[in-house]
Amino acid sequence: MNKRKTVIIVLIVLFIITLRLYFLYSENNKLDSLYDNPIKVNQIYNNYTYDEYSEHVTILTYDSDQEVVEIPEKINGKKVLAIDDSAFYGKQKLKKVIVSKYVIRIGHQSFIGCDNLEEVILPDNLSDIGGYAFRVCPKLKKIIVKKGSKTEKSLKVTPFTKYIKYKE
Repeated sequence: MNKRKTVIIVLIVLFIITLRLYFLYSENNKLDSLYDNPIKVNQIYNNYTYDEYSEHVTILTYDSDQEVVEIPEKINGKKVLAIDDSAFYGKQKLKKVIVSKYVIRIGHQSFIGCDNLEEVILPDNLSDIGGYAFRVCPKLKKIIVKKGSKTEKSLKVTPFTKYIKYKE
């Protein structure tokens, strides 16, 4: 009977591991596909330059001196899923960013050199936050996330954990 229980336990553990690997692969594959085959490149919407894909949009750059920026949920009816590397590079007047609920990736150094950036509000579903997304933001005081969210877990592998504050 002990052998049978051991075999069952091993099979259950292998099944759980396989399931976890499948979901991990699916998530990474989704992130990788964010940049596959744009149908329109370097488009302009308000102050954003973006690439348009069949089912989503990726913000490439932002060109404005506003203090508060809300990333749009959609552009041309398509969800904004990503903010590209260095998209907000050096925006000196930027103090607060509210990232929309559909964004699942914030790229490497997306907000680098935003010297006056103090607060960032992130959605619950971010899968990938570039390790230096908020590098050289000396006034950054808080990155607001939902406790226990995918975003909190993604943020905890970056150097910015000391800025985490929780939504009420």
